[in-house]
Amino acid sequence: MIPSLFSPFEENNHLLVAKVRARLVSFCAERPLHARFLNMLSLLEHIGSRKIMTSPAMREAGMEQLKHLAEESRHAFFFKRAAEQMAMQPLDYSAQHTMAGASARLYMGRLDAAISSELRTSAHATPYLYMSLIVELRAVWLYRIYQIVLMEHKIGLSLKGILAEEELHRRAMFAHVREIDSEWESRIALFTQFEEERFRSLWSEIEEECAVYRLAAE
Repeated sequence: MIPSLFSPFEENNHLLVAKVRARLVSFCAERPLHARFLNMLSLLEHIGSRKIMTSPAMREAGMEQLKHLAEESRHAFFFKRAAEQMAMQPLDYSAQHTMAGASARLYMGRLDAAISSELRTSAHATPYLYMSLIVELRAVWLYRIYQIVLMEHKIGLSLKGILAEEELHRRAMFAHVREIDSEWESRIALFTQFEEERFRSLWSEIEEECAVYRLAAE
């Protein structure tokens, strides 16, 4: 049996839930901001797919890695399409069209750098596995909250398919790291702590941009 990993992650992030949920609720009433947020999610998924593509683990990619790459690319497309439908215009990943785009890039870049530095002497696939695992933990956590908000506010957008795929990715990566790394417990604790710091920073930037937008609209 694979021990639970998501429950401790939820416990460590429980104080964030109300704040994140409140902002997601506000997006449901503000289409321009909602579109930019969706575009940010597309950017994050796109960066994730690029990191998979350039990972040393892809040098001899098997079916699992290629499937993971294809699904992350499709997630980026899904959120991009939803964002453009919400905005009713094409959107690129510029600051004008993307919520906290610079912070989103920094979130992924610093997390990747920290994991790679810690695992620099490990097997070539190990950083890819840990990076994917930690990002999938956050994705499942955030998308679950977001899906509930979308349903409550009757927004015609469902994340159920993406959630199912992210959950499968999370379980697969967890199984792999437990198999190849005897230090998996301490490393997951270290990486999730660092990720939480980066996510809090990203979310603070989201809150700041929303405040600036509201002041400009008054």
